[in-house]
Amino acid sequence: MILMNYWELSVQSRTIWLVALVALFILVDQSAAQTDPEPKDGKVVYPIALTPKPYLKPISRVYLLPELREAIPGNRVQMFLRCFMEQDNFFGRAESEKREKWNQMPLKDLPVVELKNYGGRLIESDMYDAARMTNVDWQVWYFVRRDGYYTLLPDVQKMRALASALKTRIRGEIAAGDIEGAIHDLKTFFGLAKTLEAHPTMIGQLVGVAIATIAVNALEELIQQPNCPNLFWALTDLPSPFLSLRAGLEGERMFVRADFEEFDSATIPLPDSVVLKKIDRYEKLLDMEEGKRGKRDVEWKASLQARAADGNDVKAARTRLIEAGLKPENVKVWSPLHVVLLDEVMLYERMRDDVTKSLNLPFWRAKPAMVEAESELKKAMEKSRFLELISAFFKVKQAQTRLDQRIAYLQIMEALRLYALQNGGSLPASLAEIKLPLPVDPFTGKPFEYSVKDGIATLHGENPLPGSDRLNRYYEIQIKQ
Repeated sequence: MILMNYWELSVQSRTIWLVALVALFILVDQSAAQTDPEPKDGKVVYPIALTPKPYLKPISRVYLLPELREAIPGNRVQMFLRCFMEQDNFFGRAESEKREKWNQMPLKDLPVVELKNYGGRLIESDMYDAARMTNVDWQVWYFVRRDGYYTLLPDVQKMRALASALKTRIRGEIAAGDIEGAIHDLKTFFGLAKTLEAHPTMIGQLVGVAIATIAVNALEELIQQPNCPNLFWALTDLPSPFLSLRAGLEGERMFVRADFEEFDSATIPLPDSVVLKKIDRYEKLLDMEEGKRGKRDVEWKASLQARAADGNDVKAARTRLIEAGLKPENVKVWSPLHVVLLDEVMLYERMRDDVTKSLNLPFWRAKPAMVEAESELKKAMEKSRFLELISAFFKVKQAQTRLDQRIAYLQIMEALRLYALQNGGSLPASLAEIKLPLPVDPFTGKPFEYSVKDGIATLHGENPLPGSDRLNRYYEIQIKQ
């Protein structure tokens, strides 16, 4: 509950997006570790017991994302938000605390009778329909352009409340042995997560990753049930990456540029009072960044004023602005303060683009360029404090890839179930013995580590966050007869 309150404060109050992003990195990690054992010797070991089972035919009976054949006209976002209407009790504190308890409780201890048909029409009709609607329009582009870092995103948090309710229902179905019902509702769950893909902010997409991770936690419990059909091809059908970061990145490129359109296009000198007002607005944002307040000898406004007083610096800045494509006849009439401010905005855009130019590549291909660019960014921050507004893109990429790694783990487990079904219940000595299109570890682009000893297979991938033992997963897999 402490994290939830902090998250609500970070997004709904007028605070810097970077603080909200920090909260969301914690949120994503917590979603991935809701029922995890404690780490030991630098790793977390997950004992997994699997029963050999075939996949259903036709395979599409158990696909995990809504399909066109199920499509309903309408806006998903509006319909999901409609789920909260006249549901004060269901989403109130008392019921939310019960859900939190149930979602962390072992399956064997769940009150199956109480959870039967949990959520009723809200989940089986309203949320079902929402996940299958054809359009996704968050109607937030205008506010991102208008308010930039100050944009309020209360609707994003609402989606996570729906995820908690869905997980409670699905875990109740698993505990009751209703595997078909659990798969049916997981499709709605993953549809909810994909709805965040179109949100024009990195915050929205991180919430999508957190929601999908909660769904994966439930799916991991499901495949361990003796009567669960094999879901290898259903998992293989999911997109990779599961959730694209394109819309959020486009939003990041938009709101700072939109906020300085007046300065870019000015054909006459703008009064220094107007320029200083803009500087003050951003300096307040910079001061909000945790750990930075009061730790600098020279604040941003003072550093810009010092630059504006240096004729050579101003001359070089005018040249850079013209080379960047701004009209020479405009740049030449701007005041020195106007020029050095826009010079720092242009530097921000160049450094941001260097950090993000490989963001949409697989992690193992993107990492070298992102690490190098972030190292250069760190050096540049010593000269321009404005660069501190560049989001933690590398951490966002890590969060996206952690989700893909979790899905890949499940694919391999399902492949092991199929192999055991065809080979008398035995495990393969190596993954190469499995004649299926197995995923590679999305962090390395290489096969997962796999070994078998005394009838127990150990499956391990790259630690997605070096230094964090809690995310360093080792699965110990046994086959039940």
